[in-house]
Amino acid sequence: MCVPIVLVAVVLCVFRVCPTDTAAAQQVPGSSGTTGLPAPPPLQASSAILVDAVSGQVLYEKNADVRRPPASTTKIMTAILLLEHTKPEDVIVASQNAVHTGGSSLNLRVGEKITAHDMLYALMLRSANDGCVAVAEHIAGDKKRFIEMMNLKAREIGALNTTFNDPHGLDKPTNMSTARDLSIMARYALRYPAFNEAIRTKYQIIARSPDNKDVRLKNHSKFLWQFPWADGVKTGFTNPAGPCFVGSATRDGWRLISVVLNSSDRFRESAALMKYGFNNFEPHPVIVAGQVYATSPIPNGQLNTVSAVAQDTVRYIAPRNAPLLVSLQPKLEPVTAPIAQGAKIGVLEAWVDGRLVGSTPLVTACAVEAVASPVQKVEKTGGLLLLGALISLLALRYGTTFTETARFCRSSLKALLRGDHRRG
Repeated sequence: MCVPIVLVAVVLCVFRVCPTDTAAAQQVPGSSGTTGLPAPPPLQASSAILVDAVSGQVLYEKNADVRRPPASTTKIMTAILLLEHTKPEDVIVASQNAVHTGGSSLNLRVGEKITAHDMLYALMLRSANDGCVAVAEHIAGDKKRFIEMMNLKAREIGALNTTFNDPHGLDKPTNMSTARDLSIMARYALRYPAFNEAIRTKYQIIARSPDNKDVRLKNHSKFLWQFPWADGVKTGFTNPAGPCFVGSATRDGWRLISVVLNSSDRFRESAALMKYGFNNFEPHPVIVAGQVYATSPIPNGQLNTVSAVAQDTVRYIAPRNAPLLVSLQPKLEPVTAPIAQGAKIGVLEAWVDGRLVGSTPLVTACAVEAVASPVQKVEKTGGLLLLGALISLLALRYGTTFTETARFCRSSLKALLRGDHRRG
């Protein structure tokens, strides 16, 4: 049953109330003034960013759009394509070209077979460059076509300042990305459970040919050992790139993503960013999935109105104890019946301190059938009258036979119910 609930189109609420500090607010994009927010940690990294893992809201950034070599953090994109174009049980065969790839390695042998499941761990824990080439050739036929796929995927997910020129991140001057783009790639990859499982794993045993004893993988990320809430993501290092790290940590169900590029102490600086985020900010669900936020009239429906509920939860990350003025603005489309439950009928926008911070589709809380039109009512009534007239004519013309047939049917049914048909 659908019970329409009338809500005010614009909802205003204050989560916290305290004095404001304009200088502090400038460190938090999309937020108004705040009080007592400590300065972010001083970082030696050339570029850095800290974002909410769900929404991508930026809590801190430094030269986040400056293009730099990403080193082995490139493998985040290679892993994405591996997950999207293979099944875990698919077998990847090492070619001569893959085996002779330099740098960190799985020590593949020509013709060696590794499952896609184990290859994911080889990429993310061992940072196997030879495995990346084997993956590229398995998926696309050769490295060149795979690199095209990498760049296409980067554009698709919004990493617009990234240009890949290899699947592993070794020294090539045209292999470039940014701290912001790497956070976008990491957030996208986190939608895959297999990726999450791999990046938080410290040690993994993989299956190889019987005579190959190199089966134990150890994660290169010391962050997993050094930070209590760490759960990913990927290390990287080349001389041009310097030490790089894309990090992930989850505390009390809230996940943050950090990126530091060319950092003199990448794990310490990543931990400092995470502490800054967890200790000074908190998430607020400004829109809750399944809640009714508006009603829409349906002139031709069996109900006068239908409730509009939020399809997704939208949250905003705010400094702790900061004033947060939220305005929810439903934008409904004209609705006609019949309409199914869950049909999109508009959009709900969330505004914080005058800035749009997110939106979600508004969908119908229940199905609504249409009321029959006058023409349909006349047609239905006319049909019943015609049927009645036909029955009357049949009764007049074949009255006796009609009556006897009806009696026979009734008596047969009674006998069947009594079980007389079984008697012999």
